[in-house]
Amino acid sequence: MSQLPPANQSPEGSTAVYEPAFATAVHAFWAKNRQGILIVCVVALLAIIGREGWQSYAASREREVQAEYAKIADQTAKLPAFAEAHPGHALAGVAWLRLADEKFSAGDFKTATAHYQKAIGTLKNEALLGRAKLGAAISQLNGGDQPAGEAALKAISADATIAKGARVEAAYHLASLAADAGKTDEVKKLADEASKIDATSSWAQRATLLLTSQPTAARSAATTDTGLTFKPVTTDKPPGK
Repeated sequence: MSQLPPANQSPEGSTAVYEPAFATAVHAFWAKNRQGILIVCVVALLAIIGREGWQSYAASREREVQAEYAKIADQTAKLPAFAEAHPGHALAGVAWLRLADEKFSAGDFKTATAHYQKAIGTLKNEALLGRAKLGAAISQLNGGDQPAGEAALKAISADATIAKGARVEAAYHLASLAADAGKTDEVKKLADEASKIDATSSWAQRATLLLTSQPTAARSAATTDTGLTFKPVTTDKPPGK
């Protein structure tokens, strides 16, 4: 009875070596691209190390800036230097806002406008940004630039990304200016807009009262009584972004 040749031998007795196709392909690919693969791995590793190092540095730097602000928070004279030294940082925006409030209270509306605008370019917090924009608009009005002030107030009242409190107050000041000019229809329109923004706000209610008040009693124009009550910003932490 004849016997079959072993699986690793051909019928003629020669040895045939079989390798899985996938293993062969991988081996060939590695032999051809080994150097490139190693370079990619090294680059990826360096990228991970670099990212972790940058994050650690950024966190450390943030703590340093906060500590620096805390040291001079009650020294207004040092706020300009701090703000200039940290452009774009949230606390620089807070510093400019505080400086603007101070100039506003002192009646230096030109400088207040400039400081508010610097704060606007840095602040990300919705409430503080609204205050800065409103402060800049009212400062322009008080400084005698009514066209620019009115345009700024209109932009604020129409900007849905700004806090409602600033928007409704802007609408009120516009209504007040219209009342001073005897534009009854405009007052009604602006009072309605204020109510749509926030009907529960005292500013919306005051805008509505302008419709029923005597012209002399309705006068609360931004050039004589802004209605703004800016509170000093003393936080030593960056406001929420």
